[in-house]
Order: sequence, then structure tokens, then C-alpha cells
Amino acid sequence: MKISLSPRSSKGFTLIELIIVIGILATLASIAYPTYMSIQTNAARTAAKKVCTDIVSAVESFKQDNNGMLPYNTEMVEPDDKDQMHLTTLGGEDADMIKVLTNRESDDAERRLNSTRDIYLRSDEQEQPREGLYVDASGELSFYDPWGKPYYIVLCEEDEGAIDPFTSRRYRGKNCLVYSTGPDQEGKPAAPTPTKHTGKQPKGKKARQAAAEAAAEAAELAEEALEDNVYSWKNQK
Repeated sequence: MKISLSPRSSKGFTLIELIIVIGILATLASIAYPTYMSIQTNAARTAAKKVCTDIVSAVESFKQDNNGMLPYNTEMVEPDDKDQMHLTTLGGEDADMIKVLTNRESDDAERRLNSTRDIYLRSDEQEQPREGLYVDASGELSFYDPWGKPYYIVLCEEDEGAIDPFTSRRYRGKNCLVYSTGPDQEGKPAAPTPTKHTGKQPKGKKARQAAAEAAAEAAELAEEALEDNVYSWKNQK
């Protein structure tokens, strides 16, 4: 019987095979990642949409239970020229509205608006300022969307209803509108900035054409900024 003294060889990956496998995995990951991110974004938009409508429902329920009174501190915010109150859900900028709706007001009886201590808006408290209630080191309560930004609120005490801050459409019968600026964290109403003209200005047909082009460009930029906003008063795209 012959006995081989040479070590037994074990078959493994060669360098070329390893490079090919890594390349295949990288290709699959590059294909799957956009799909994964799209799913994540859609899930976040759905969650933000629900919170927007939950805030509106909470405001309406509070109003019904308190003889038409809205849940905010009138000493902390001034209405604009259309009698609209613009708030965010940041502590100190929401006129204590989130504290009122979540029954987290001070026990000072003279300041408490939620006298029945009902919880109109429910949300878990988070350890980070993201997707829910968050209490900072100073004790201020804020409410954040899935992208770490506050929600924006339009309140109106008048029966005519709140006004869409982007289209100026009035929603009769609604005293509250809520929106999130979405994944790009932009899309708030922007005041037009005046441009300084120098040199000779076009006149007649050229002037009208230039004005039309400028208006179209401004409209396109505005649409891009608003396209991923999430609204309580609109269906998601």
C-alpha cells in the first residue's frame, strides 16, 4: 500500500473569483439601495401624513369640548393681516399648543387651558429630537416629524376657515391646517426677493417675454420646493 506524504490540497476561492463575487454583491446592493430608500421615504411620508391629520383632529376635538376655543396661548402669538396664526411645533413657538393637546401644561390653574386634562394628541416621547415628542434639557416640549423638523400649523379663529399658505385657498369649516416640509426639509412659503436691475432694460415685446420667463422660472422653483411637502389638507401624490 502506497502512503502519500504530500499534504492534501483544499479547494478555495481564487483572487479572481473573490473579486467577481464582490463585484456581483456591489451591483446587487446598488440596485437594491434606491428601492430600499424609496420604501423608507414613503413610510416616513405616510407617518407624517398621519400626524398632520392627528393634530388637526386633536384641535377640532379640543374646540368641540371647550365651547369653540382653540388650544393655544393667545398672549404668545399674533395673528397676521388675514387673522391667521402661524405656529411650529417647536417648544416656545407653538404657543403651548402641544402641551395643551398632550395634557402636559403646568398645574397653574390660571394658565391651564386643558381644564379637563384630556389627552387629545398621543405620541411617545423620544430620546432624540425626531419623529415624536421630545423634551430638551430646559424642559421645553417639541414635536418633530420623521426628518427631525417641526410641523407647521395654521390656525384661524374665524368661521371663514384657515388659508393654505402656499395657494391662498381658504378651507371653509377648517380652523386648523398642518404640514411637514418633507424629506428635503424645505418648502416653506418664501417671500419674493427684489432684484436690482442695472443697465438698459428691455421694452415692449422683449420685456413681456422676459417677465414671462422669470415668472415661469419662479413657479418651477416653487413647485420643486413644495413637491415633497406633506399636508393635512391634501392627498399625497
